[in-house]
Amino acid sequence: MIKGSRVVLRPIQDKDWPIVEEWGQSREALWGPFQRFQMDNVPLLRQAYQHSGLLKRESGLLLIETINEKQVVGFVRYTLIPYPDGDIPHPEIGFGLPAASARGKGYAKEAIKLLVNYLFEGYSTERIGAFTDDENIPAQRLMEGIGFQREGTLRKAIFRDGEWCDVAIYGILRQEWKFRK
Repeated sequence: MIKGSRVVLRPIQDKDWPIVEEWGQSREALWGPFQRFQMDNVPLLRQAYQHSGLLKRESGLLLIETINEKQVVGFVRYTLIPYPDGDIPHPEIGFGLPAASARGKGYAKEAIKLLVNYLFEGYSTERIGAFTDDENIPAQRLMEGIGFQREGTLRKAIFRDGEWCDVAIYGILRQEWKFRK
């Protein structure tokens, strides 16, 4: 468990599956309007949970739970990316706030800060990356607001809503993050 001032990041538990399954009922809730939506995501997620608990060194999914209300409002995730150096992979992160009532309250911002701290403290990496749809301005503002820099664009890299869309690449270096704690 990783505790902040308003949220805690914690592993998913058996009792959480009704919430995750509810999120999986709509595209807007589970992944948001800037992601492909696949109805088989929740069963595959549950299968992975049964195998690994969705928490391994190479990847993980943690729930965002508010401290005061004890309400699960979203998730953060990380995956070690072996590109461009397969010997020293770096984390790539993502997040979602399916609980619409929790958006705009700073929960995602605090959760991402906690996750980045955790990854820099626990992994010998010099950078953490993030990808987002080029049209996902809220995610880009959040990333830039905590110090990530836009590093480029992957042109026509994701197929969404019947067309190929651009993906924005973000990153932050360990030396840049030290000043954000």
